[in-house]
Amino acid sequence: MQGGVQVSPPKSPVAPTRRFRILIVDDDRDSVDLLKKWLAMEGYDVTSAASGREALERISRDHPDLILLDLLIPPPDGLEVIRAVKKDRVTSTIPLVVMTVKRDAQSKVESLRSGADDFIVKPFHFDELDAVLRASLKKRYLYASLERVNRQLREANEKLLKLSVTDDRTNLLNDRYLKRRLAEEFKRAQRYGASLSAMMLDLDHFKQINDKYGHDCGDQVLRDFGKLLVENAREIDIVGRFGGEEFLIVLPNTDGIRAAIVAERVRKAAEENVYKYKEFLVRITVSAGIASFPANVGIRNESDLLKAADGALYRAKQASRNKVIVDPASMPSDILNGDLSSIFKASYEDGLNQRPEDEES
Repeated sequence: MQGGVQVSPPKSPVAPTRRFRILIVDDDRDSVDLLKKWLAMEGYDVTSAASGREALERISRDHPDLILLDLLIPPPDGLEVIRAVKKDRVTSTIPLVVMTVKRDAQSKVESLRSGADDFIVKPFHFDELDAVLRASLKKRYLYASLERVNRQLREANEKLLKLSVTDDRTNLLNDRYLKRRLAEEFKRAQRYGASLSAMMLDLDHFKQINDKYGHDCGDQVLRDFGKLLVENAREIDIVGRFGGEEFLIVLPNTDGIRAAIVAERVRKAAEENVYKYKEFLVRITVSAGIASFPANVGIRNESDLLKAADGALYRAKQASRNKVIVDPASMPSDILNGDLSSIFKASYEDGLNQRPEDEES
């Protein structure tokens, strides 16, 4: 829309330290050319659009630092452009200055209510436009700085949160967070009548690794075993280090049989794995104990579930290690008395009275 720009640019234009990108939206070619020339002298990067449609395309593609917008342009008109820009989360923070020949208060009120940041009436003096631009760009810079600080704070908080729930040796979840998640899953299982299993794992003869190869080698084995656990667990499983050479997997919506299948997969992978540390090749097996709720009617809370799984692990360590033992109360009696070796190669306890000779943990 034709209007007027009084040609009297500042005598000593000073380029900003950062070249801000300004989009002029106006179908009056003479006004656009004049504005481009002056803004370029001021050190701005300037582009233009002659219609609302072209403006929205450029805004979406280029994300200018500021938009100078005439209200009377080919469709969509200026007010529709303002609403579209401010509705989009990505572009909503771009300052939008309306420049128009419309002097009535209603036009200004509509523009500001639609989301315009400022309003300037044609014809205007360059000094007036300069003041409006600098004020709007300062707001943009401050907002961008605030967003950057907020983003850095979010990232820092995410790192702190990760540190608070992560075991520093293995990068798995730590025992404190595991207990919290187990409590949450137990409440969920109680509420919906779902199965929940806990799997306690212990590296066999781990102390011998430390004694023979040193604690650095032991730490490497812990890290590598942690990766092996994650690789062989399911996506829904909650995997972490419970302390020392003990690990815990919480298995939501999983009964004892399915938990034993996961445990056997882990046991077999550990048995076949070779840990490399410097010039050493180290092998180590793992024992696992499993308990399941609500199959074991004696389990009333998450502590009972852990205790039952730990008891099964204790019996697996006694039974020559490198075994998976399921808490007998967590399995149906007909399953316990049957042979499941054809389904999966896991070892199940078939009675508390059968205790092989005790071995040093």
